[in-house]
Amino acid sequence: MKKFARFICKMTEKIGKVACLLVIPMAAVVVYEVIMRRVFNKPTSWGFEMTVYIYGMHFMFGMAPAFLYDRHVRIDIIVLQLPKKVQLLLRLITFWLIFVPFVGAFTYAATLYALHSWQVWEHSWTAWKPPLYPYKTVMPVTMFLLFLQGIANFIREYYQLKGEEL
Repeated sequence: MKKFARFICKMTEKIGKVACLLVIPMAAVVVYEVIMRRVFNKPTSWGFEMTVYIYGMHFMFGMAPAFLYDRHVRIDIIVLQLPKKVQLLLRLITFWLIFVPFVGAFTYAATLYALHSWQVWEHSWTAWKPPLYPYKTVMPVTMFLLFLQGIANFIREYYQLKGEEL
């Protein structure tokens, strides 16, 4: 189990590094759009939509790395006052009560959502009309990656509760 958790953590770390690079094309598209709109008075039909898609992928691919490094938002004012072992025990319990049902349901729904998009060869309703099915496929993929990272975190916290390190 430790090997599996280490593998998932390393994979998530690499995915996070690649996801960070999505800022570069996003910034390039924004700069291009601003120049075309403000300097040449010829806005593109695709610039804004492309930035939304790139940012969406950036956000979605960043979920698992944020979970790996414990950088997601949570309100734990009371929990932080408890002893470390109790905090770990609560994380293990909430993993099964909250994380697994939520991420599992979201992964399932996102898979159906993407599958439908592929079945109808869905395209955007804008003037540019790019295909949406590849973009919608990012959702179940990234939710599955988040689920895997959740399992790795569970394993790591289980061993921490036993007094061992991963």
